[in-house]
Amino acid sequence: MMKKDIRYIAMGVAFATVALAGCSQFQEDNLFEESAALRIEHNAEKLQNILVDAPNGWVLQYYTGRGISVFEGFNLFAKFERSGKVTLAGDHRFLRNGNAGKYTEHSSLYELIREDGLVLAFNTWNDVLTPFVDPVAFWAAPDILVKDGEGMQGDQNLVVKFMSENQIILRGERYDAEVRLVKADRDWQTYIADTKAMKERFTSDDIDSYYITAGDQTMYVVGLKNGRYRISERVKNPLKVDSLSCCFTPYGFRNESVDTLAGHIFQEFKMAEDGSALLSEDGSVRIIATWDTNLAESDEVMWFDGETLSADLKAKYDQLMAVLETANKVYSPRIGIGRSALTSGANSVVGLVIEWYSNRRLTKPSLTRGGLTMKRSVPVMGQMTITYEENSTTDNDMKDLLDKDAALVDLFGWYLSDDAQQ
Repeated sequence: MMKKDIRYIAMGVAFATVALAGCSQFQEDNLFEESAALRIEHNAEKLQNILVDAPNGWVLQYYTGRGISVFEGFNLFAKFERSGKVTLAGDHRFLRNGNAGKYTEHSSLYELIREDGLVLAFNTWNDVLTPFVDPVAFWAAPDILVKDGEGMQGDQNLVVKFMSENQIILRGERYDAEVRLVKADRDWQTYIADTKAMKERFTSDDIDSYYITAGDQTMYVVGLKNGRYRISERVKNPLKVDSLSCCFTPYGFRNESVDTLAGHIFQEFKMAEDGSALLSEDGSVRIIATWDTNLAESDEVMWFDGETLSADLKAKYDQLMAVLETANKVYSPRIGIGRSALTSGANSVVGLVIEWYSNRRLTKPSLTRGGLTMKRSVPVMGQMTITYEENSTTDNDMKDLLDKDAALVDLFGWYLSDDAQQ
C-alpha cells in the first residue's frame, strides 16, 4: 500500500511538471511573438507623439549618401502633424524654380512604416527635400539623369536608430547617410539667421584654414566654410586627408559622424565663451584660425572686430585704439593683420596694418596705411618667436606710435602667442 501511494504520487508530480513546462513554453513563445510586434507599435506611437510635440518643429540635419564626396550637410526644418502632414523648409542651394538660396516652405505627407524597425518616410514630393532624392544631375535638374539614376544619393526613407524627447537619429535606408532631427529652440528663420552669423564669425572668403589640436597632436583643417572640410598634415599637398561633412548651427557646427584625433573623440564644435576657439563636446579638441598661414599667401587684411575679441585681447585692442585716436583726431582708425608686403615690402612675414578712414562707418577709401614688419617663426609647433624691424619710412611712422604705447606689439604678440591659442 505504501509503495502504490508513492508510485501514484510520483506519476502525478511528473505529469504536473510536464504540463507546467509545456504551458510555460507556450506562454513564452506567445509573449516573444507579441513583444516584437508590440514593441514596434509602441515605438511608433512614442515617435509619433515626439514628432508632433515640438512647438518650433525640428531642425533636420540632412546629409546625402556616402558615395558622393562633394556635398555639405544641409539644415532643413520640419513640422509634423498627427494627420500625416509635414511642412518642410530650407534655404539650400538646390531649391528649384528660382528659389535656390531663398527661404522656402512646402507641405507634403509623411508616414511611419513598420518594418523590422521603424522607418520615417517622406513619401510624396516636397520641394525642399525631394531634389536630394530625385534621380537627376543636380547641376542640370530636372533634365538630365545621372549614372544609374542616383542623383545626389539622398534618402527619403529614414530608418530610426535612436529617439528621445529632443533628438532623433536616423539613417538613410538606401544610401546610409546619417540624418539627425533635433528639436528647434527658436523659429526657423531666426535659426537660419543666427547660424549664418555664427558661421561668419569663424569662416570667410579670406580665412579658411585652421589648426586643430588634441593632446600633443596638431593638424590642419581646410575647407570648413563650404561645409565639407579635410583634416590633413599640412595645408597644401596634404599627406593625410580625412574629409568630413558638417552642418552649421547657431553655436558652431556638427559633423555627420564621430571622428577622433590623438585618441580624443569629437563630433560637434561650439564657440568658446571668449570667442578664441571652437571646442569639441568635452573641450579636448580645439580649432583655431591660422590667420598667418592665410595672410602670408594673400593680399587681404584680417581686420579685428573688437566686439568678438576675448577679454584680454579686447583690453589691448581698446588701449591701442585710444592711442591711435589721440594721434589722429580727424580720421577713424582700424587695425588688422596683413602680409608684410603691405608694410615693408617683404613677402615672407606677416605684419600689423593700421588704416585711417575719413568717416567712422569705414565706407570711404583709406587716407593712409601704416605697418610694422613683425617676423613670426615657429621652430617647433607650439613654440614661436616674434621680432620686428625698422627698414622703411612706413615702419618708422609705426615706430613713432610704438614709442607712445606698447599696446601694438602686445596686441600682435599676444594674439599669436600660446596663451591666445590654448
